[in-house]
Amino acid sequence: MLMTRMREPATNHARSASVCTVCRPLGGTVTDLMYLSEQKLYGRLGIPRINSQREVSGSLKFPPVAPIVEISTSRSWSEERRESATLDDLAKGVKEIERNHDPVAFTDSNLRPNRWIRFDLDMAHAAVHEDSGQPPEDVALFVGGVPAGSGGQPRDTGVLLCGSVQHLRTRMIPAGRMGSDTTWLHDLVLALERREQEGLHVIPEFLTDVVPSRRPDHLREAAAMGVFGWTAREYPASCRSRMRGHAIVLMDVDGPHWVHRLVVASPLYVEVPLSSPGARRRLRFPWRRRALP
Repeated sequence: MLMTRMREPATNHARSASVCTVCRPLGGTVTDLMYLSEQKLYGRLGIPRINSQREVSGSLKFPPVAPIVEISTSRSWSEERRESATLDDLAKGVKEIERNHDPVAFTDSNLRPNRWIRFDLDMAHAAVHEDSGQPPEDVALFVGGVPAGSGGQPRDTGVLLCGSVQHLRTRMIPAGRMGSDTTWLHDLVLALERREQEGLHVIPEFLTDVVPSRRPDHLREAAAMGVFGWTAREYPASCRSRMRGHAIVLMDVDGPHWVHRLVVASPLYVEVPLSSPGARRRLRFPWRRRALP
């Protein structure tokens, strides 16, 4: 059985927060759940929702000099059916994926849309809004990469996880604009979220069936590569921490004209193993927005 406890983040600023951690008896690993998509858990995977009488409340309070995406929650499972997913439900979802959906490592070749992948690597995270839009940020990003050969793959391989900030379970740094010429990618993330809310969980083979675009394939791929590129520059290895989870593939950008390969996916969940050496690194992200031209 999974157990939960409340943990106060270690920081130099005075703040209060409720952070949910998972205690896994097998191996004794403690993890900080950062992101969880209830639509994927209850809709796509069909995990029955657990009813409970518990109530969870929490808030994040930060000084003006350290802006973040604020997450506040006060929910009663007995009052609403659209409650936060429980950790027991997530454990069942992970078992369902491993047993019946044949997940593979994100470094596997020739990944197609709708394929479940696993990831476990050092990653950066940020929240962004549409290039010509204004805050608040509405898309959450998780970005990482591995060098050629580390997973048996011939090329350097990056992974870009994109999801709605509605599914965040912890604080995330507002990075401002998603980047130039990224409107299609931004709109795709939110359109897929709306589809899931409407019960449409299968991702079309051609993503332009979700968000039409006259731009050629290589320019849509360039948008994803651009987002991956600026996050890699803004958040180097010293600002990252180990993250792991499962996600569904959206794009596998692996053309010979690209310097490296990039897998774009929509996460079910993202967790940080707190027992790992870099688990606390994410508290050291620079507290600033990007200055874009």
